[in-house]
Amino acid sequence: MPRGISIGATHYPSKESVRDVCRDIVQRYGIGGNVTDPADDTFLRLLLERHPEYDLKRGVGIAHFRVMAHTDYGRRSVGLALVRLDGEVSDFSWNACLTPLSHRTQVLAALRHAIADQVAVVRNAALSSGRPLVCSVTGAAIPSAAELHIDHADPTFLVLAEEFIIGNGGVNALRILPDSGSGVSYIELEDKVLEKRWQEHHRERSVLRPVLKRVNLSDLRRADSRGTPAP
Repeated sequence: MPRGISIGATHYPSKESVRDVCRDIVQRYGIGGNVTDPADDTFLRLLLERHPEYDLKRGVGIAHFRVMAHTDYGRRSVGLALVRLDGEVSDFSWNACLTPLSHRTQVLAALRHAIADQVAVVRNAALSSGRPLVCSVTGAAIPSAAELHIDHADPTFLVLAEEFIIGNGGVNALRILPDSGSGVSYIELEDKVLEKRWQEHHRERSVLRPVLKRVNLSDLRRADSRGTPAP
């Protein structure tokens, strides 16, 4: 197997050569510039897919990418950000995208992707109900669609995923579909019968609820770091 790293169908001799492509994009578009070239956009979508928090970064979907300046611990730096379909902006580290994902992380990502439609149905129903949006955790009003996240109540996503993984031979028994090498792909289970079984398991056992974005990205994630599975 050749050394280096593949982003989509393109093989790069090293991680540093991928970083060079990112630096070139930053330099060409400049701070505040939107990435408009289709080849650059495709490269960044494929690169971002490797991010360990891809689903969180992607959110409701990616509209385009932008060069962004930010200050970290008093030091100003320039990097890349994605602009979501709802207008929200999220920066991301290209170095994080170059860290190999463990098989377990890939399996969890595939399970999340497989139930994205179920989450979208609940989100759309909440937005179209005509009733005020209220955070199920804090009781506070959710002021806009951009502040609405859909979260798993007990049992959490990780509890449901672990149930399914253990009940189907363990994490190593769940194989990941090989990347096709073209277009924008997602991490998916290879066994589509097993994927449908997971979707039914999730549909029967999950309790999805509306929460404030800040609650989902901070309070619930802190709970996860203490050992309580976050959604």
